[in-house]
Amino acid sequence: MHLLCVCALAPAWLHAADLAIVIDDVGYSLERGQRVVNLPGQLTLAVLPFAPHTDQLVRQAVRAGKDVIVHQPMEPQAATREEEERGTLKLAMQAEEFNSVLDEALAAVPYRSGLSNHTGSLLTQHREPMARLMSQLSWRGLYFLDSRTTAATVALDMARQMGVPAVRRDVFLDHHRDRRAIHQAFEQALRVARYQGHAVLVGHPYPMSLDYLEQRLTDLPADIRLVSAGYLAKRLSRPLWSERAVDRSIHPFGHPSVDPSSRPAVHQTEPDPQLRPASPHISPAR
Repeated sequence: MHLLCVCALAPAWLHAADLAIVIDDVGYSLERGQRVVNLPGQLTLAVLPFAPHTDQLVRQAVRAGKDVIVHQPMEPQAATREEEERGTLKLAMQAEEFNSVLDEALAAVPYRSGLSNHTGSLLTQHREPMARLMSQLSWRGLYFLDSRTTAATVALDMARQMGVPAVRRDVFLDHHRDRRAIHQAFEQALRVARYQGHAVLVGHPYPMSLDYLEQRLTDLPADIRLVSAGYLAKRLSRPLWSERAVDRSIHPFGHPSVDPSSRPAVHQTEPDPQLRPASPHISPAR
């Protein structure tokens, strides 16, 4: 009887699941970028620093209360010179050139709070350039999102070793541009979030993806809360000893500063062993 009373009085927010949705490759299409800005709820826009509409879309996103990060081009395993984005960070770059290219990209995106890798299946496998990158992000107070374009990435590990708030992509929304596949990916992200307390879902401003999100985000399950990728990166970087007031069986790194009344109730689900933190979808090397 006493146990039942305690459970009934426990705040429902302790077991809420956080979902961060990141839209990559923003900046080339003004119309699609504005659709991203107008999506309901908290989202993160990963903008290409030298795309033609980046500056305008960044300012609109900030006014709309969205999180903005630099979607930094990095060297992939295979690419032609024609495919290479301006400002791509490369393995062969010396420190001075590397830092200069990064400085230019960061300066092109006002109000940015973090950085993610655009492509980078080659560069993110190497510790030295990742350490160089994290050093630059650290003194600027920026967070890092590992897009995981390769299973061999060391970027997240280097970020954490160097004290940079960091998080990684769990699921790609539109790896297959088919509405049924997009819906399945979204549901997969919800399952991952419920299992580990959070998930990062990365999509792109494809018309089909935007059509789906415009409808789906108006009808989220009661146990799912939209948050920015930056919020998750900072929360997951908090030391365990500072989070002991939070039930970590579902929310291993809960955020004690959140107002409990803002957290929705949840329906508990049985953990699925297939939904461990390892990413369920690795993009083809790029």
